[in-house]
Amino acid sequence: MDSFEIKGDNGLLRISISEVFGFPNQTSHFGGYDCRADIEIRVPSYFVKGDFYTTTGEIFNFYEALNKCQKEIKGDAKYSTSEGNLELNVNFDELGHTEVYGRFQQTMGIGNNLSFEIKSDQSFIKYTVYQLLEIFKKYGNNYGKEGLPPPKDEKENKSLRWKFWK
Repeated sequence: MDSFEIKGDNGLLRISISEVFGFPNQTSHFGGYDCRADIEIRVPSYFVKGDFYTTTGEIFNFYEALNKCQKEIKGDAKYSTSEGNLELNVNFDELGHTEVYGRFQQTMGIGNNLSFEIKSDQSFIKYTVYQLLEIFKKYGNNYGKEGLPPPKDEKENKSLRWKFWK
């Protein structure tokens, strides 16, 4: 199952793609491919498991923003779904600390939602970026698989993986 997680000192957020619709032939008008995802949020005193709809394009946009913030060690990376079920913001400060905050509401129209905050840092986020890269390599960008560059040879892939762990 394709997934990514954001870990921190006081919590965890995990998103796993459970079903992709139309892959690889039919892209979504929101970018990438429509998909159903499972979510798990663990913060002090609260634990949520649910599901929601998103697109691989929305995940790709988050990957691009988070990757840029990780490299520059500053800025904000935002992820939100077109249906409004999930809003997520990762804020970097110049010391490499990150604050992850957001809101999840599984069923729109019913007022129950969880607002959460996770304290993290760039060492945790580095792994998140790598996981998002793997999703991007599989499903492509906002244009789907057709938007991917030609495949790299295995030697280049190993070199890229090593860069994330330096």
